[in-house]
Amino acid sequence: MKGGALELGHASKVTSSSVPKSGVNRGLSILDFFIRIIAIIATLGSAIAMGTTNETLPFFTQFIRFKAKYNDLPTFTFFVVANAIVSAYLVLSLGLSIYHIMRSRAQASRIALIIFDAV
Repeated sequence: MKGGALELGHASKVTSSSVPKSGVNRGLSILDFFIRIIAIIATLGSAIAMGTTNETLPFFTQFIRFKAKYNDLPTFTFFVVANAIVSAYLVLSLGLSIYHIMRSRAQASRIALIIFDAV
């Protein structure tokens, strides 16, 4: 080994806080978009299936039949209406989800969407 002067260099100015996170935000926004589409299909499908069902079941004997529809019980009606409202909300929130894909730095609308999703 040769003894010599030690060269001092400058430290790298790239830190974890200066690395752009737009790729991560955009990926999460795309995932959010696809989850919303899947949720729309599921809630709309369940509302349609429950609203159009018409069952006839034998009660005690084969001659006594029980006919069941979604509007026979208030809980079934609530289920259909609630799923329809959730489907409508999800369709309306797709616009904000697309906005978040295009503008990954949007913070205020992201917070508003999280609050509306929680309610």
